[in-house]
Amino acid sequence: MVELHKSKYFQVCWEAPQELFYYVFNEQTSDMCAEEYIDELRAFIRLVKKYQPRYVLGDMVDFGFVITPDIQEWVNENLFTVYQEIGFKKIAILMSKEFVASLSIEQTMEENRSNSFQTAFFENEKMARAWLEGKVSLREVYC
Repeated sequence: MVELHKSKYFQVCWEAPQELFYYVFNEQTSDMCAEEYIDELRAFIRLVKKYQPRYVLGDMVDFGFVITPDIQEWVNENLFTVYQEIGFKKIAILMSKEFVASLSIEQTMEENRSNSFQTAFFENEKMARAWLEGKVSLREVYC
């Protein structure tokens, strides 16, 4: 695993054999402003364009920022369109412990109007990786 980006709030690593980005937001995100969140996403988009991952594992367990509807739309227009362009396939998200932040994450992912990639939410990294690798189906995960 190679670290590609690290900031006060966010770290992105590249797992080349799996064509996978692993990112983690830390607990300091509860103090983050909207502009800082957008800046982090811009950095992430640059990396997505450069490395073209097929899969993403997002650790948002400690994520405390609430993604507003305007930012959700921005994500759809700026990140999800890049995912579609590069042939991105799946994202597994380890959900926030914070209820409102967790709800805003789900709403953001629902903004994916292209339906060009699959999204699933997990409490467990092992199960998330198994789903990304095609070892288990969503039916097996949720049943």
